[in-house]
Order: sequence, then structure tokens, then C-alpha cells
Amino acid sequence: MLYITLAILIVASIFFMQGKVRSDLVALCALLLLMLFGILTPTEALAGFSNSVVIMMVGLFVVGAGIFRTGLAKMISSRILQLAGNSENKLFVLVMLSTATIGAFVSNTGTVAVMMPIVVSLAANANVNPSRYLMPLAFASSLGLFTLISTPPNLVIQDVLVRSGGEPLSFFSFAPVGVICLGIGLIYLFFASKLLVGKRNTAASNKK
Repeated sequence: MLYITLAILIVASIFFMQGKVRSDLVALCALLLLMLFGILTPTEALAGFSNSVVIMMVGLFVVGAGIFRTGLAKMISSRILQLAGNSENKLFVLVMLSTATIGAFVSNTGTVAVMMPIVVSLAANANVNPSRYLMPLAFASSLGLFTLISTPPNLVIQDVLVRSGGEPLSFFSFAPVGVICLGIGLIYLFFASKLLVGKRNTAASNKK
């Protein structure tokens, strides 16, 4: 049973890394295989779907989709980013801050999906290289760690605390640490993005 479980996990991990098959399908197939080999009973396999954390995450995806479809996120982001004017550095900071702020309340994937076309458009209007913003954009969506719903592990910690009889966390319990991580992350991304884009431009010039 141990070797079968390890084999299923390794194969699933390979599919996750390749990204050719949707991650939810890979996870469901792995779950079905564990059931077929008798490693998990149907009750054990389906128990996770009744977990409060899973239900809350499903609800958050619905709320996030509503925020994006109404255009609220795009409107707020566009207004904030317009403050940058023609300053590339100011534009970078505002892009990262607005992305991290939205990412604190909505899924990382949804945040990047909405912010990416906005960033590309703004970079074109400001006549700056969009390459400097796109990779940091993905990281910034994960740096908004200052709310309880910003990332699934926070909800898992909350669930474990409540189950063990501990005091539940407030919505902004992670804010002190989250703000520090955001600050350090933004400083690193600011300088690292300049370095990476500089090397890329140099390589492109040499090819020409």
C-alpha cells in the first residue's frame, strides 16, 4: 500500500509540474486511484469536501468572480495606476501594491488574470518594457498576506485552532507579519526586476 500511494503521489506531482492536464482533474484522478486500490474508503476520500475551509474557499472564488465580472477590480486598479503618470518607478510600485491589495481578498489566479491586461496596456501607454512588471506581478499577487482569506494555509491554521479549542484569529491577525513581508518583497522585486530586464535587453542587443 505504501509503494502504491507513493507511486500515485509521484505521478500526480509530475502532472502538476507539467501543467498539460488541469490540476483539478489530476487531483480527482489521484483521489479515485486511492479509492480503487482500497487505500482510502469512500467516506475518507469525500470527507474533505465537507471541511469548512474547503467550503469557505469555494465561496471566496464565487465572491472573487463577482468582483471581477462587475468590473470593480479593474476600475479600482485603473484609477490607482493612473496616479503613476509617466514615472516608471512609481508605476511599478503602484502596480505591485494594487496587485497585492486585490490578492489579499481574491484568489491569486484571478488577480493576475485581471491585472495582466491592465499592466500590459499601461506599460504600452507609458512606453516602458512590460517584462519588468509581468513576473513581479505574479509574485505580488501572493504577497498580500495580511488577511485571513488571503491564502488557504491561513484558513487551515484557523480551522486547526478552532478544532483544538484555541482562540480564533481575527480577519487581520496576519496583518503585522503580512505588511513586513509585503515591504521586503516589494523592495526585492523593485531592484531584481530592473536587473533582469537590463540583462534581457543587453542579450537582445547582442543578438541584433
